[in-house]
Amino acid sequence: MSVLPRLAVGLLMLHAVSAHAIHFDVSISLDNGPVAGSKLITGAFGDLPFDTQPFDHLTGHALFPGDFGDFEGGPRSTDDPGFQAFAGALSGSAGARDYIGFRALGTLQQWTPSSGAWTTADSGVGVRLFGAVPPAVANAYIQSLINPRFAPPGAAAAFNLYSAGTLFTGSGITGPVTATIDDAGSNGAFHAHLDWYIEGAAASGAYMVTLQLTDDASVGGRGLYVDSDPFNVVFNYGLSAAQYETAFFARALAPVPEPAAWMAMLAGLCLCAAAARRARG
Repeated sequence: MSVLPRLAVGLLMLHAVSAHAIHFDVSISLDNGPVAGSKLITGAFGDLPFDTQPFDHLTGHALFPGDFGDFEGGPRSTDDPGFQAFAGALSGSAGARDYIGFRALGTLQQWTPSSGAWTTADSGVGVRLFGAVPPAVANAYIQSLINPRFAPPGAAAAFNLYSAGTLFTGSGITGPVTATIDDAGSNGAFHAHLDWYIEGAAASGAYMVTLQLTDDASVGGRGLYVDSDPFNVVFNYGLSAAQYETAFFARALAPVPEPAAWMAMLAGLCLCAAAARRARG
């Protein structure tokens, strides 16, 4: 598809989302279905302005957009991207239900208009993600409330740790490194939106976190599947659409000429960001 048709698609999307929040998810599947040894696979789904998944030219990780201050979240929070596994993607069988969670990786990265470059985030700035409390931790805490005399050691402390969320900073990860996203229903599907917050004296800019999906026992899973490849979420915090486009370009494109389709993709992303802001007005 040429640049002009792709931009036309972006304009249609702009019209379509002008009255509501943009909604998008990290899709979840398994390369060989819900059998031991399969690898968790991520993809893009929802109101996204690209046909082909963009990748970070520095790390090779898939890139997903995000926007603190979107229509639903307010100026410092959002629940996008969400996570969605479609029917049949996971096991929902009785006694063999899949729990999928995230693993937080690396350090928080930051782009500001003044620097024009991606760097480690400023001290005191963080992005917090509230995953679900893993089933074993929640059950132990409930038992401690029912009968404190027989409470598992550390039940309350573990519950409080997960309840406080996972914090990404320029120094690394604070709080639980893994947490639950959701468990599959009987049809092998789920759709979950977790809460993301930006904290501290954050300058207007773009902020990037790195995650991977897991079914490790720490999130309630069975440890049958290979963890997904890492992926990045690039959040806008107070940037204009053009500034966010520049920040995204800095990661999505290598510093050499690329096909015109990539230019159209980021133009569409820019239009979507502008649409969300007009919807709030």
